[in-house]
Amino acid sequence: MKPEIFQASIEKGSNKLFLESDREVATRNGAFIKLGPNDIFYRVESSEKINIKRKFTFDSDHLIIKGNFDYRLFMGDNAKISFEEFEAVSVGKIVEQTGKYQVGQKIYVQGGITSSFSGNLTGEYAELEIKKVDQDAKILKLEITKPGLYITPPEKPIYAMDEEGHSVQLKIDFDSSSQSSIIDREFLFVENDGPNTNIRISYKLPQGVTTGEMIVSKQVILLDKPYSDESFENEVCQITFDYSPINNMPLLPPNSIDPQSTYNEAILIIEKKFQELEKRITRMENMNF
Repeated sequence: MKPEIFQASIEKGSNKLFLESDREVATRNGAFIKLGPNDIFYRVESSEKINIKRKFTFDSDHLIIKGNFDYRLFMGDNAKISFEEFEAVSVGKIVEQTGKYQVGQKIYVQGGITSSFSGNLTGEYAELEIKKVDQDAKILKLEITKPGLYITPPEKPIYAMDEEGHSVQLKIDFDSSSQSSIIDREFLFVENDGPNTNIRISYKLPQGVTTGEMIVSKQVILLDKPYSDESFENEVCQITFDYSPINNMPLLPPNSIDPQSTYNEAILIIEKKFQELEKRITRMENMNF
């Protein structure tokens, strides 16, 4: 079976190895695992999937989350980011209007900061349809045909405009959107700063976003014992599944990242077996005398 090669982080004294986000590897209880630059093999006990979910504030080009996430979040991770958005939910009183209108005509709400994305760079403004007019072609009733999607809804007084530039001042209620945008961002740099963790991301968040929530999905490999060497972040690791059926010595897999360590581990196991045999032989010799 081919070895699993991946990048991960671990803190000294912990038995939890955190993989890079969105990377899943096959594991087997008892499989040998080489951790970063360390030449000593450990064994896999089990693995689990976790979601690191945190509220954040956004400042310029980085996220700020509470808590220390050293060795759990690191450069190269990807986060699913969401934030509060708003939509029009009801149309109230028409305060003032210019121009003449007809049933079925559309008018478009002005102002606010819309939630834009790669498929729609300008975002989506609320759209209203005229359902009833009086004998002077003035609007009596409106209906929301598109609620829009806003990071910051329009400030009062609220205006809507038709395609000819005629404006209507009216009252509209906005509330949290029934749907939420989810965007991906890669971590370029992660640093602990006392009570907080600062995360620089690959692209800025949409204009107007200052708070939100992020989720980073990870696989965690549990080792058979605590890691005793120096902590490391985002280093190459390898799981070896092939080992001898009787004495469980690691076999050199193809494309091994460190064949020397595999060989050395096998020699250590052989040496341990020799020591056990020598002790048994010595006990037997003493019994004969």
